[in-house]
Amino acid sequence: MKRSFPSIVALCAVFLTAGFLLGQNKPATPGAPKQQKLALVATLNGVKANQEFQSNVQLLQAQRQAALELTNAVAKETDAKKKKDLQAQLDVLIAKLKENNAAMEKAYGFSLSRNYTIEIEKANVYMLVTDEEAAKVEAAQKQQKK
Repeated sequence: MKRSFPSIVALCAVFLTAGFLLGQNKPATPGAPKQQKLALVATLNGVKANQEFQSNVQLLQAQRQAALELTNAVAKETDAKKKKDLQAQLDVLIAKLKENNAAMEKAYGFSLSRNYTIEIEKANVYMLVTDEEAAKVEAAQKQQKK
């Protein structure tokens, strides 16, 4: 998987777990859940980095969805030859998904086997203006800083 994936999901989403596809399914621990904290795993600097991350996440989610659909197709198939062909396709897809997920872990600390919260720390709001309007806006901003 290249470092720049084709673009992919809205940042302010909580991403669903797909650990069973990645061989990371763990049985639930009985008892009360432990207190959890948020740990910073990545900072996306700039619009382009944000778009690239979103694109990469969408790619993983699309592959995960395709793997789920293929898993269901394999389970429903009754013809042995077709089932074998579908299973071969599924094996290739899961291998690629694991590879891409590992690349995302390395690049961003992101994995489909975890849930994430994204916090927007800074946002810039722009509008199209004429040169005269731009001068007025800049003057007003300078006045506010004083």
